[in-house]
Amino acid sequence: MKRNENEKNSEWTLKNTDSSVIKKLSAECDLTDVQAHLLLCRGLDSAEKINNFLNPSFEKLHDPFEFNEMEKAVSLVLEAIREGELILVHGDFDADGITGTTLIYQFLREVGANVLYFVPRRATDGYGLAMRVMKKGVQKGLKLVISVDCGSSDSEVVSFLLEKGVKVLVTDHHDISFRINADAFINPKFPPEKYPFNDLAGVGVAFKLVQALAKSLEIDFSPEKYLDLVALGTLGDYMPLRDENRIFVSLGLDAMGKWDRPGLSALRTKSGLNKENFSAKQVCFTIIPRLNSPGRIGSARDVVDLLIENDTEGAFAKAGEIEEKNKQRKYFDRNVTEQAYYLADIFLKRGNPNALVFSSASWHQGVVGIGAARLAERYRLPAALIAVQENGIGKGSVRSAGMVHVKNALEKCSSLLIAFGGHKEAGGFSIHEDKITDFTNLFNKVVGELFEDGNSNYIHEADIEISIEECTMELLLFLERMAPFGPGNIEPVFMFRGVDILNECRIVGNGHLKFEGSQNSAWPASFIGFSMGKIWKPQNIYGQTMDILANFQKNYYKGKLEKQFRILDMRLSEKKINSVL
Repeated sequence: MKRNENEKNSEWTLKNTDSSVIKKLSAECDLTDVQAHLLLCRGLDSAEKINNFLNPSFEKLHDPFEFNEMEKAVSLVLEAIREGELILVHGDFDADGITGTTLIYQFLREVGANVLYFVPRRATDGYGLAMRVMKKGVQKGLKLVISVDCGSSDSEVVSFLLEKGVKVLVTDHHDISFRINADAFINPKFPPEKYPFNDLAGVGVAFKLVQALAKSLEIDFSPEKYLDLVALGTLGDYMPLRDENRIFVSLGLDAMGKWDRPGLSALRTKSGLNKENFSAKQVCFTIIPRLNSPGRIGSARDVVDLLIENDTEGAFAKAGEIEEKNKQRKYFDRNVTEQAYYLADIFLKRGNPNALVFSSASWHQGVVGIGAARLAERYRLPAALIAVQENGIGKGSVRSAGMVHVKNALEKCSSLLIAFGGHKEAGGFSIHEDKITDFTNLFNKVVGELFEDGNSNYIHEADIEISIEECTMELLLFLERMAPFGPGNIEPVFMFRGVDILNECRIVGNGHLKFEGSQNSAWPASFIGFSMGKIWKPQNIYGQTMDILANFQKNYYKGKLEKQFRILDMRLSEKKINSVL
């Protein structure tokens, strides 16, 4: 029995742990060995670290004045407030920039500042501080610009503002090697910065500014009022959920669950998200796409307007407009994804490529990243999709499928590109239409060379080898304490060996594989593999014995809570169950 012939090799590994440390943590923290094992896999090797992890609290946040230039930044803002000077909060058009803009604008307005906000349009303004808006601002008497989630590289715009007597405070979190000539510069990624946590989202940096301002103003500061925004922006920008980010998201989801913000409450209703018992992952699939949709195909200002709306009726009207934008985004998204799947199926029948690269003039540039991610996930190959614009310039997005370092691959193709950027998992680029064929060939070659360098395996790292029987409701409740999950705190992966595939093996929904599995004739458990019906056929695995990697999750079915295992990977069993604990 074979899987998708075009899929790269899949390698399974187990995380290394010290059994003596597990026993020590179990005794000191009143944990089971399995619980201690899972925490140790996250580098939590002391009772203090475990307590901080399992009990996030606002008191454990770092002092905002640990930023090198926070005092300077606060002084700028306080002076502008005292003098009644016009302040512009300039954000970015994604969920992180939108929530950060909302947070600072809302706070400044409440303390009596003369403040406006602006978020650029993706199609007309691009990324960063918009020069056209700055010129208009100067004409209207603008005196201070506060950037959110942008600005670190905008030396030309900042120089223009300084020449016109406008002060500039940059708050950002993007990688930067030098400091531009702003009046104050707050960026945890700036190498000389001494702040103890450098993985804040843009909204996290914005929150630290507000936290410092509140402290300086000696006002009663309720962080819960803003933590819903910080959680959304941090999740939306896929930041590591450790240190302050874990506190922001954990407490922020609790704050969000009160649904005190009319705009978010209305958006929740439109999205279908449960009012209670929702997870970070569910927020990422419901609320955050709706925050991003207007910025992808229209104006992100609509979302800021929604988030600051205090009237319930007005919030529902604005949420309805955003829902329409989200439907348009889904249409564009579906169009790109379905066409890419069709092209990939044809392409893969003709050969065994190292990467998938497709382009079209009918695709919307705001959603090619989503399509590339789905293509990479489905075929487990690096994927690049390019939306060709009327001016003959293609806007491309790349996703790695965990196979190669995207930015390194793009660097090797840079001679064919107008511009590019990215990191290990994802990247973007622009290219002249007549260079796309050459890029396709070169990118495929480059990825193949990276595969040959030993990067060709799709690696799954399991936390622990365990039996289905050990996956109790007590363990499931403990996993909820370990949440929220995401980058920096990946959901635990369990390895099950010798699982007999029983009845009810079938395809459900949109290509999802579902079956019951049992070990050593024990009570069967429910397994589901999303979008795995194309890889594994029910008729081929029924009655087989498989090894399975899966997440252990709760599932509500017809109002009843049940245990469920979400399959990440499967293979024919190499040996029967042999739990390490």
